[in-house]
Amino acid sequence: MAERGFVKCGDYSGIQYVKRLQLLNDRVKQKAEVAAYFQNFDEAEALYRKIDRKDLAIDLRQRLGDWFRVVQLVQSGGGNDDLLTHAWNMIGEYFSDRHKWEKAIKYYVQAKNTNALVQCYYALGDFNQLEALVNDIPETSPLLKEMAIKFTRAGLCQSAVETYVRMGDVKSAIDSCVLLNEWERAVGLAEQYNFPQIENVLTKYASHLLMNGKTLQAIELYRRANKSTEAAKLLAKLAKEVGKNPLRAKKLHVLAAFEVERMRKKMLDVSNLTSTKGTTAAQVTAQTLESLVQHDAATGEDRSLDNPWRGAEAYHLYLLAHRQLYSGRIERALRTCLKLSAYEDILEEREIYSLIALTAFYTKHFEQCSKAFVKLETLPGLDDKELRAMSELALKIFTTTRTEHQDPTMRPLECPNCRYQVKEWDARCGNCSRPFPTCVMTGMSIQAQSTKMCKACRHVCIEAEIRDQTNCPLCHTPFSFS
Repeated sequence: MAERGFVKCGDYSGIQYVKRLQLLNDRVKQKAEVAAYFQNFDEAEALYRKIDRKDLAIDLRQRLGDWFRVVQLVQSGGGNDDLLTHAWNMIGEYFSDRHKWEKAIKYYVQAKNTNALVQCYYALGDFNQLEALVNDIPETSPLLKEMAIKFTRAGLCQSAVETYVRMGDVKSAIDSCVLLNEWERAVGLAEQYNFPQIENVLTKYASHLLMNGKTLQAIELYRRANKSTEAAKLLAKLAKEVGKNPLRAKKLHVLAAFEVERMRKKMLDVSNLTSTKGTTAAQVTAQTLESLVQHDAATGEDRSLDNPWRGAEAYHLYLLAHRQLYSGRIERALRTCLKLSAYEDILEEREIYSLIALTAFYTKHFEQCSKAFVKLETLPGLDDKELRAMSELALKIFTTTRTEHQDPTMRPLECPNCRYQVKEWDARCGNCSRPFPTCVMTGMSIQAQSTKMCKACRHVCIEAEIRDQTNCPLCHTPFSFS
């Protein structure tokens, strides 16, 4: 009867429905299907349960999308764990589609659906829960990369790094640090995992620091990375900028010199080359030559690195001359001052010759004083007022002194090599050109005195002058005299 009615109505789906009913061999099942057809779902479920067919009741609720009822039926013993998990996922999806994230999370947690939980926690901005999920996800899961990207977008560098490292992607971890301006962390990662492109990371970070005026941090970065040449160049540049503060400039020049020494020692350490098993003498020679070429290339752009201690010497003698002058040791101060004329490329000429003129005046070395005034009056950049003041001062000095413009008679000194007469402050013999090293303790020229050398900076001192000294006067390395 029903089939004929559907035929009359032209309802093809109804005809198929009747055929399915005819295939059912149970009268109760047929009644349940009819009840469901007329949307009496509770009645249909009751009929299925009456014949102890919870599986059919669950199937009915699944077709209806009534997942809450599916959960109830499964929990009452009508299904398996997989079906229960599927039902929880479907309920979570129901709530997430309506942006009810907290309720969705409740069901996704029960279903252990990590992918869905990541989306919900991210939508809520609950990054603490996201971080807690990282350790529960397998290292090979592509979900880790998605989470790391989300952490990076949220500015959570530490979480992003830990996630990338967990999946073994150090490059992405470093890129994330760079993107978030966490340069120090990026360098640390590159060093920790021996990242092959660490040079690029260092260069970018150093540029970032220098652009922000953080020169000292850039120097420290280069030192940590064993980039002694770059560190020395920055230190020397910084020393030039702080020339008005001689003590600070000296310290910076000493640090720059030590960095250059560290680079040289590393490049020319033959003991390391020869310790390699199977290394021949020819190979050692070739490697040493290669190191020399690298050293020349490294220092070629900045010639101050060829003689790195020169800047430290200049400011050391400049400070020493002032201490000697103000402590009343004017004769020693003059000898030290006259050494400063060799450092015109580092110290300001006006500072050098003003100090020489003043000290020479007090010691009555009027020849040296006159030479200093001549030098001062010919300095470029002087205005008329300054030039006139200098001329008047020179005139006053040399017209009020009864002696000629000469230095007082001094005890004769001879060059140990050729017996030619030299002065106390001469840096080399005028006849044989033998150099006289400078005592960094007193500023005196060392001609025949017994000396001791500092192991660190290789500068010498007169032995009699350093009996109570425990540190090198120039580099301040303790107990370093051989």
